Amino acid sequence: MNVFRQEFKMNLKTALLWIFVLCSLSLIFMSFFPIIQKDMKTFLKLMDNFPPALKAVMGIVTETFSTPLGYYSFAFTFVILCGAIQAMNLGVGIVSKETRDKTADFLMTKPISRSGILHAKISASVALLAMTAIIYSAIAGFIIQSFSSGDFDVRKYLLVSVTLLFSQVIFYSIGLLVSVTAKKIKAVLPVSLAIVFFFYALSAFAVTSESDKLRFFTPFQYFKPEYIIAKGSYETAYLVTGIAIVIVSVLASYVWFCKKDVHSV
Repeated sequence: MNVFRQEFKMNLKTALLWIFVLCSLSLIFMSFFPIIQKDMKTFLKLMDNFPPALKAVMGIVTETFSTPLGYYSFAFTFVILCGAIQAMNLGVGIVSKETRDKTADFLMTKPISRSGILHAKISASVALLAMTAIIYSAIAGFIIQSFSSGDFDVRKYLLVSVTLLFSQVIFYSIGLLVSVTAKKIKAVLPVSLAIVFFFYALSAFAVTSESDKLRFFTPFQYFKPEYIIAKGSYETAYLVTGIAIVIVSVLASYVWFCKKDVHSV
Protein backbone atom coordinates (compact mmCIF):
# COMPACT_ATOMS: atom_id res chain seq x y z
CA MET A 1 0.00 0.00 0.00
CA ASN A 2 1.45 3.36 -1.04
CA VAL A 3 0.47 5.73 1.78
CA PHE A 4 1.83 8.77 -0.05
CA ARG A 5 -0.22 8.09 -3.16
CA GLN A 6 -3.34 7.34 -1.15
CA GLU A 7 -3.08 10.51 0.94
CA PHE A 8 -2.32 12.65 -2.11
CA LYS A 9 -5.26 11.23 -4.02
CA MET A 10 -7.67 11.58 -1.09
CA ASN A 11 -6.83 15.25 -0.55
CA LEU A 12 -6.32 16.31 -4.17
CA LYS A 13 -9.90 17.42 -4.85
CA THR A 14 -9.93 19.53 -1.70
CA ALA A 15 -6.60 21.11 -2.67
CA LEU A 16 -7.92 21.96 -6.14
CA LEU A 17 -10.97 23.56 -4.55
CA TRP A 18 -8.74 25.68 -2.34
CA ILE A 19 -6.65 26.71 -5.36
CA PHE A 20 -9.85 27.86 -7.05
CA VAL A 21 -10.85 29.83 -3.94
CA LEU A 22 -7.45 31.52 -3.60
CA CYS A 23 -7.25 32.44 -7.27
CA SER A 24 -10.83 33.70 -7.21
CA LEU A 25 -9.99 35.95 -4.27
CA SER A 26 -7.11 37.51 -6.19
CA LEU A 27 -9.25 37.98 -9.29
CA ILE A 28 -12.11 39.57 -7.34
CA PHE A 29 -9.84 41.96 -5.45
CA MET A 30 -7.72 42.91 -8.48
CA SER A 31 -10.83 43.53 -10.60
CA PHE A 32 -11.59 46.49 -8.31
CA PHE A 33 -8.11 47.97 -8.74
CA PRO A 34 -8.79 49.92 -12.00
CA ILE A 35 -11.91 51.44 -10.42
CA ILE A 36 -10.09 52.44 -7.25
CA GLN A 37 -7.09 53.70 -9.20
CA LYS A 38 -9.25 56.19 -11.09
CA ASP A 39 -10.20 57.92 -7.85
CA MET A 40 -7.25 56.92 -5.69
CA LYS A 41 -6.98 60.22 -3.79
CA THR A 42 -10.54 59.95 -2.52
CA PHE A 43 -10.03 56.33 -1.58
CA LEU A 44 -6.81 57.09 0.30
CA LYS A 45 -8.56 59.84 2.24
CA LEU A 46 -11.25 57.34 3.16
CA MET A 47 -8.63 54.88 4.37
CA ASP A 48 -7.05 57.56 6.54
CA ASN A 49 -10.16 57.30 8.71
CA PHE A 50 -9.55 53.58 9.29
CA PRO A 51 -8.05 52.62 12.67
CA PRO A 52 -4.27 52.05 12.33
CA ALA A 53 -4.65 48.51 13.70
CA LEU A 54 -7.22 47.62 11.04
CA LYS A 55 -5.03 48.97 8.26
CA ALA A 56 -2.01 47.10 9.60
CA VAL A 57 -3.84 43.77 9.90
CA MET A 58 -5.28 44.13 6.40
CA GLY A 59 -1.92 45.08 4.92
CA ILE A 60 -3.04 48.54 3.80
CA VAL A 61 -0.05 50.82 3.25
CA THR A 62 -1.18 54.15 1.80
CA GLU A 63 2.28 54.94 0.37
CA THR A 64 2.21 51.93 -1.98
CA PHE A 65 -1.52 51.24 -2.24
CA SER A 66 -1.77 52.96 -5.63
CA THR A 67 0.64 50.45 -7.23
CA PRO A 68 -0.52 47.03 -8.44
CA LEU A 69 1.86 45.22 -6.08
CA GLY A 70 0.99 47.45 -3.13
CA TYR A 71 -2.71 46.86 -3.71
CA TYR A 72 -2.04 43.14 -4.13
CA SER A 73 -0.41 43.02 -0.69
CA PHE A 74 -3.76 44.13 0.72
CA ALA A 75 -5.60 41.34 -1.12
CA PHE A 76 -2.87 38.88 -0.18
CA THR A 77 -3.71 39.14 3.53
CA PHE A 78 -7.01 37.39 2.81
CA VAL A 79 -5.27 34.82 0.62
CA ILE A 80 -2.91 34.02 3.51
CA LEU A 81 -5.87 33.67 5.88
CA CYS A 82 -7.60 31.17 3.59
CA GLY A 83 -4.32 29.39 2.92
CA ALA A 84 -3.76 29.05 6.67
CA ILE A 85 -7.19 27.44 7.05
CA GLN A 86 -6.40 25.01 4.24
CA ALA A 87 -3.07 24.04 5.78
CA MET A 88 -4.48 23.76 9.30
CA ASN A 89 -7.34 21.56 8.05
CA LEU A 90 -4.83 19.30 6.35
CA GLY A 91 -2.55 19.16 9.37
CA VAL A 92 -5.26 18.56 11.97
CA GLY A 93 -6.98 15.91 9.86
CA ILE A 94 -4.01 13.99 8.47
CA VAL A 95 -3.58 11.71 11.51
CA SER A 96 -6.78 12.21 13.51
CA LYS A 97 -8.91 10.90 10.65
CA GLU A 98 -7.50 7.40 11.17
CA THR A 99 -9.08 7.30 14.62
CA ARG A 100 -12.21 9.15 13.56
CA ASP A 101 -12.82 6.89 10.55
CA LYS A 102 -11.79 3.76 12.49
CA THR A 103 -9.03 2.87 10.03
CA ALA A 104 -6.13 3.02 12.50
CA ASP A 105 -6.03 -0.75 13.09
CA PHE A 106 -5.98 -1.44 9.36
CA LEU A 107 -3.16 1.04 8.77
CA MET A 108 -1.04 -0.10 11.72
CA THR A 109 -1.14 -3.76 10.72
CA LYS A 110 0.48 -3.03 7.36
CA PRO A 111 4.20 -3.77 6.86
CA ILE A 112 5.29 -0.16 7.35
CA SER A 113 6.66 1.55 10.44
CA ARG A 114 4.85 4.35 12.21
CA SER A 115 7.57 6.77 11.23
CA GLY A 116 7.18 5.60 7.63
CA ILE A 117 3.42 6.23 7.79
CA LEU A 118 3.87 9.74 9.17
CA HIS A 119 6.66 10.50 6.69
CA ALA A 120 4.40 9.52 3.78
CA LYS A 121 1.51 11.58 5.14
CA ILE A 122 3.71 14.65 5.64
CA SER A 123 5.27 14.26 2.19
CA ALA A 124 1.86 14.05 0.54
CA SER A 125 0.65 17.10 2.45
CA VAL A 126 3.71 19.19 1.58
CA ALA A 127 3.34 18.17 -2.07
CA LEU A 128 -0.28 19.37 -2.05
CA LEU A 129 0.64 22.64 -0.38
CA ALA A 130 3.50 23.20 -2.83
CA MET A 131 1.15 22.49 -5.72
CA THR A 132 -1.31 25.00 -4.28
CA ALA A 133 1.34 27.72 -3.95
CA ILE A 134 2.84 27.14 -7.41
CA ILE A 135 -0.46 27.12 -9.29
CA TYR A 136 -1.80 30.06 -7.31
CA SER A 137 1.36 32.13 -7.84
CA ALA A 138 1.30 31.48 -11.59
CA ILE A 139 -2.37 32.36 -12.01
CA ALA A 140 -2.32 35.32 -9.61
CA GLY A 141 0.79 36.68 -11.33
CA PHE A 142 -1.00 36.61 -14.66
CA ILE A 143 -4.02 38.34 -13.09
CA ILE A 144 -1.92 41.14 -11.57
CA GLN A 145 0.02 41.71 -14.78
CA SER A 146 -3.23 42.06 -16.70
CA PHE A 147 -4.27 44.89 -14.36
CA SER A 148 -0.87 46.63 -14.23
CA SER A 149 0.48 49.22 -16.64
CA GLY A 150 3.99 47.84 -16.85
CA ASP A 151 5.20 48.85 -13.36
CA PHE A 152 5.19 45.30 -12.06
CA ASP A 153 8.21 43.90 -10.23
CA VAL A 154 8.11 40.15 -10.84
CA ARG A 155 10.86 39.40 -8.33
CA LYS A 156 9.10 41.16 -5.47
CA TYR A 157 5.81 39.59 -6.48
CA LEU A 158 7.35 36.12 -6.25
CA LEU A 159 8.94 36.96 -2.89
CA VAL A 160 5.52 37.94 -1.57
CA SER A 161 3.62 35.04 -3.11
CA VAL A 162 6.02 32.32 -1.99
CA THR A 163 5.25 33.31 1.60
CA LEU A 164 1.92 31.57 1.05
CA LEU A 165 3.79 28.26 1.04
CA PHE A 166 5.98 29.28 3.98
CA SER A 167 2.96 30.28 6.06
CA GLN A 168 1.03 27.17 5.09
CA VAL A 169 3.89 24.88 6.11
CA ILE A 170 4.06 26.61 9.50
CA PHE A 171 0.33 26.26 10.09
CA TYR A 172 0.39 22.69 8.79
CA SER A 173 3.13 21.71 11.25
CA ILE A 174 1.15 23.20 14.13
CA GLY A 175 -1.98 21.35 12.96
CA LEU A 176 0.00 18.13 12.63
CA LEU A 177 1.20 18.40 16.23
CA VAL A 178 -2.39 18.98 17.37
CA SER A 179 -3.56 15.99 15.35
CA VAL A 180 -0.92 13.69 16.82
CA THR A 181 -1.25 14.79 20.44
CA ALA A 182 -5.06 14.95 20.62
CA LYS A 183 -6.80 11.76 21.80
CA LYS A 184 -9.67 12.17 19.38
CA ILE A 185 -10.83 15.01 17.14
CA LYS A 186 -14.45 14.58 16.18
CA ALA A 187 -14.56 17.44 13.67
CA VAL A 188 -11.53 18.99 11.97
CA LEU A 189 -12.98 22.29 10.75
CA PRO A 190 -14.01 23.77 14.14
CA VAL A 191 -10.59 22.97 15.59
CA SER A 192 -8.80 24.40 12.56
CA LEU A 193 -10.85 27.60 12.51
CA ALA A 194 -10.40 28.11 16.25
CA ILE A 195 -6.60 27.84 16.00
CA VAL A 196 -6.27 29.97 12.86
CA PHE A 197 -8.53 32.76 14.11
CA PHE A 198 -6.76 32.73 17.46
CA PHE A 199 -3.49 33.51 15.67
CA TYR A 200 -5.28 36.04 13.46
CA ALA A 201 -6.74 37.82 16.51
CA LEU A 202 -3.30 37.75 18.10
CA SER A 203 -2.00 39.37 14.93
CA ALA A 204 -4.26 42.38 15.58
CA PHE A 205 -2.68 42.84 18.99
CA ALA A 206 0.81 42.37 17.56
CA VAL A 207 0.50 45.21 15.05
CA THR A 208 -0.76 47.64 17.70
CA SER A 209 1.89 46.72 20.24
CA GLU A 210 4.80 49.10 20.74
CA SER A 211 7.14 46.12 20.78
CA ASP A 212 7.66 43.67 17.92
CA LYS A 213 8.06 40.77 20.36
CA LEU A 214 4.38 39.85 20.12
CA ARG A 215 4.84 39.22 16.38
CA PHE A 216 6.84 36.10 17.21
CA PHE A 217 3.68 34.46 18.59
CA THR A 218 1.60 34.67 15.39
CA PRO A 219 2.71 33.31 11.99
CA PHE A 220 0.48 35.90 10.29
CA GLN A 221 3.10 38.52 11.14
CA TYR A 222 6.21 36.64 10.02
CA PHE A 223 6.07 37.75 6.39
CA LYS A 224 4.79 41.30 6.01
CA PRO A 225 4.21 42.11 2.31
CA GLU A 226 4.90 45.82 2.83
CA TYR A 227 8.36 45.01 4.24
CA ILE A 228 9.12 42.60 1.39
CA ILE A 229 8.05 45.15 -1.21
CA ALA A 230 10.11 47.91 0.41
CA LYS A 231 13.25 45.86 1.17
CA GLY A 232 13.08 43.06 -1.38
CA SER A 233 13.83 40.47 1.31
CA TYR A 234 12.44 38.74 4.38
CA GLU A 235 12.92 39.62 8.03
CA THR A 236 15.55 37.12 9.16
CA ALA A 237 14.42 36.82 12.78
CA TYR A 238 10.86 35.84 11.80
CA LEU A 239 11.99 33.56 8.98
CA VAL A 240 14.22 31.68 11.43
CA THR A 241 11.37 31.52 13.96
CA GLY A 242 9.07 30.01 11.34
CA ILE A 243 11.66 27.39 10.41
CA ALA A 244 12.18 26.57 14.09
CA ILE A 245 8.43 26.09 14.65
CA VAL A 246 8.24 23.69 11.71
CA ILE A 247 11.25 21.64 12.82
CA VAL A 248 10.17 21.41 16.46
CA SER A 249 6.54 20.61 15.60
CA VAL A 250 7.44 17.93 13.07
CA LEU A 251 10.05 16.27 15.29
CA ALA A 252 7.68 16.33 18.27
CA SER A 253 4.96 14.82 16.07
CA TYR A 254 7.26 11.95 15.03
CA VAL A 255 8.24 11.21 18.64
CA TRP A 256 4.66 11.40 19.92
CA PHE A 257 3.14 9.39 17.06
CA CYS A 258 5.68 6.59 17.38
CA LYS A 259 5.08 6.20 21.12
CA LYS A 260 1.36 6.91 21.56
CA ASP A 261 -1.36 4.31 21.80
CA VAL A 262 -3.46 4.64 18.65
CA HIS A 263 -7.08 3.57 19.07
CA SER A 264 -9.52 2.94 16.27
CA VAL A 265 -12.61 3.60 18.38
